[in-house]
Amino acid sequence: MQNMSRTGFFNKLKALTGHAPADYIRSMRLQYAAQLLREKDCSITEISDDSGFSDVRYFREVFRKYYGMSPSEYRNSMRG
Repeated sequence: MQNMSRTGFFNKLKALTGHAPADYIRSMRLQYAAQLLREKDCSITEISDDSGFSDVRYFREVFRKYYGMSPSEYRNSMRG
């Protein structure tokens, strides 16, 4: 990869994952956040921070788009 251009890397990652690099990273962060919501009793703000989101409002927004429910709703549904 050291001789690969930025565009080449972008295209290779998109071919492998089906997602643009930023979208892929965001989905990995959201999956990690979902794991924390299932396994830990941390606050939503702590989970947002721990999973790499600097703005909890943005985290809640993208989490809802990805999972179809808020982080709190997700946590409650997994513990139900």
